[in-house]
Amino acid sequence: MNSMIKTLRLKILFQGIIFSFFLVFSGSLPVLAAEAPPARPPEFVLKLSAVAPEGTSWADTAHKFQKYVEQKSAGRIKVIWYLGGIMGDEPDEFLKIKMGQLQGAGLANVGLGMIATETRILSLPFLFNNSAEIDFVLDRMQPQFQRLFEEKGFYLAGWLDIGFSYWFLQKPVESIQDFPKCRMWAWKKDPVITEFAELLGFQNVPVGFPDLLMALKAGQLDSFYSPLYAALTLQWYAYAKYIIDLPFALPPSAIVMDRKFIESLPPDLRKIIMEGWDLYLPELRKISRVDNQKAYQGFLKEGIREIKLNEDNVKAIREKARPLYQKFIGQYYPAWLLTRLQDTLKEYRSKN
Repeated sequence: MNSMIKTLRLKILFQGIIFSFFLVFSGSLPVLAAEAPPARPPEFVLKLSAVAPEGTSWADTAHKFQKYVEQKSAGRIKVIWYLGGIMGDEPDEFLKIKMGQLQGAGLANVGLGMIATETRILSLPFLFNNSAEIDFVLDRMQPQFQRLFEEKGFYLAGWLDIGFSYWFLQKPVESIQDFPKCRMWAWKKDPVITEFAELLGFQNVPVGFPDLLMALKAGQLDSFYSPLYAALTLQWYAYAKYIIDLPFALPPSAIVMDRKFIESLPPDLRKIIMEGWDLYLPELRKISRVDNQKAYQGFLKEGIREIKLNEDNVKAIREKARPLYQKFIGQYYPAWLLTRLQDTLKEYRSKN
């Protein structure tokens, strides 16, 4: 078994055992020493959520942020993370922030699209060629996206990078003409990619995000799309025999927070939280990109076979994506945003 995959499995298992041991025994042992005086209660509680499970790089960074904020604030802020989908999937997290049950979450394209539909523009197939382009565009256009989120009552704390999506299959394909024989996962709350899959001829099978693993086990579908490290950590890869070597779309992801909560904080505490995100999110983006590379090699070593489509097929797939850019104007994003984004990409590409 590939070392990265084995290490991640053991890490998740070990943490689960420790957590279970704690639940069983923490309330049953006698007190052997005098109780310490009660600590001063925190002034603010920051409850955050993510579908990322414990034992992942994402979770490790979440706990680093937690420790930083609590220490720098001298306990005035208590940070609580709900990881592994405890709070539900992204639509659930979105609603819980709106209701005040959470103050923030790590969201990807579906959750971000529920807040600001304009972010769906970042999911357009073959929009970006590499990570450098992503960083350049998101840095240059941060003010525009921040304003869009603030208008909806949210604060865009910083961008994550979960990597480009790939197609995973249980049966081989040789060309785009073979796509109709694949029963592809269709997450209806991810409309850009769902419509793209339909244009390519895949048989779209609607399945919710929390139900995908069960649907794969049951044979309800035989194909899915996912960033590499996500497919590993969520165990989806175990139901794939092939991967098409064609990264085709970026699921944008970010940390978002309730704007009312942020504005309710004293300036010094608000600064600590923002410094925490600024410190750890860039580091996490770098780690995530390495994790994705390792995951791809790990899949190949685990026996998942790589499919390389010829140039004509890649060109045909790319051409299928182009009409979507104009089609979604007015539906998800305004024309000016597409123009601004494409001009920013041209600026970067002209210099690199």
